[in-house]
Amino acid sequence: MEMLAKFKQTRFYKGCVKLLNDLKPMTSKQRVEHLWMYYKDYLWVVALVVIFICAGITSFINQGKEVLVSGMMVNITIEQEGYDYLSVDYFEELGAKEGKQVVELEYTNFSSLEDPTSSEDNYYASMVVIGKVSGRFLDYMILDKFGMEFYITQDVYLDLREFFTEGELAELEQKRMLIYAQEEGQERYPIAVDISSLPFTVDNVTSEGNSYFALSGSTQRPEACRAIWERINAWEPEE
Repeated sequence: MEMLAKFKQTRFYKGCVKLLNDLKPMTSKQRVEHLWMYYKDYLWVVALVVIFICAGITSFINQGKEVLVSGMMVNITIEQEGYDYLSVDYFEELGAKEGKQVVELEYTNFSSLEDPTSSEDNYYASMVVIGKVSGRFLDYMILDKFGMEFYITQDVYLDLREFFTEGELAELEQKRMLIYAQEEGQERYPIAVDISSLPFTVDNVTSEGNSYFALSGSTQRPEACRAIWERINAWEPEE
């Protein structure tokens, strides 16, 4: 009881009470606008905590399981056949052990953080990739144009010069498939590949606009990333 009484005297507790009282008479839209206006500088901390908690729960569920490769679809909708090709079918082709190994492929979707009707949801959804890259849980991403450009300033991408050979980079450059980033005072470097014209994308991705393939800057499984890249390029639709 004494500890509870002391806790109620803290600035944190009093701040929470004030916030709840302020939010109580507001509509849902007004609450989102209020939180975004006064607390947006702190939301990323909360989002990261939530992501790491979720990652911890996932790790507990998958305790003892080896992650063979982990991918993320960002604002991408895909046919079930394409999803299975990169996950369930790939798991089987690897001869992976059920209950001991996993092939992960998840989704996150978000739009402009400036949209007052859904800014909070968009914020948390956008933080999923950042949290996974920070925690070294993610290997590769397939993104739409909005998502790809959003993360350019978030330091989540692997410099593709560390992944592709010079010959491969030259070929991709000739086909105008490379997307570059450039930090102030530094040379530009490739961070994504436009895969919109690849048969896999044409046959499976149903979302509008271009699609991009990128790698997590903290991936611990470069060989698995190479296998996924080759698998995407090896796609042949069933006749």
